[in-house]
Amino acid sequence: MKVDFIFDIASPNAYFCHQLIPDFEDRTGVKFNYIPCLLGGIMKLSGNQPPFVAFADIKNKNDYQLIEIERFVKQHNLIKYKFNSNFPMNTVQVQRGALAAQELDIFDEYLESMLRAMWEENKNLSDLDVLQATLVENNLDAESIIKIVTSQECKDKLIANTSDAVERGAFGVPTFFFNDQIFFGKDHLHQLEEYINSSQG
Repeated sequence: MKVDFIFDIASPNAYFCHQLIPDFEDRTGVKFNYIPCLLGGIMKLSGNQPPFVAFADIKNKNDYQLIEIERFVKQHNLIKYKFNSNFPMNTVQVQRGALAAQELDIFDEYLESMLRAMWEENKNLSDLDVLQATLVENNLDAESIIKIVTSQECKDKLIANTSDAVERGAFGVPTFFFNDQIFFGKDHLHQLEEYINSSQG
């Protein structure tokens, strides 16, 4: 069984979900299929806005978002997490890089290094020089990745992934699809797990 995971490295909640997925897979026997998309594109196509924009004038709402993140980090002992001071940033090159890494069969290594750089090491991955340096630091084939990233085929693939996600019902990240069901956000992973368990029974 497979869960499609609509993700963008730009999302801290995608980072949080990624940390929980290995145990989730062990408990349920499902595998997560990571689908690189562009969060900004999903927002635009679905008419959505990031919480810090949508709730800019609702002080208590934004304050609660920070409290909720602190609770989640503490609950799951995600002690390496640091909010990126460059947030929000354009991750189009990084997400194209994820597609390149899938093509080169080095996706797991790429994803770990990019999420670590983004949400533990405070790197500005929207800067192509920083991205390339991060690839080199992690012993990834920077030349081959960047070659694919700059190809029209890769650009078109990211656009298609993003459009397809919205067509399926996505309006943000992280989004999960299992069978014909959609689940949004780290706080609904438990609902996804309950649904998987009930469908197996």
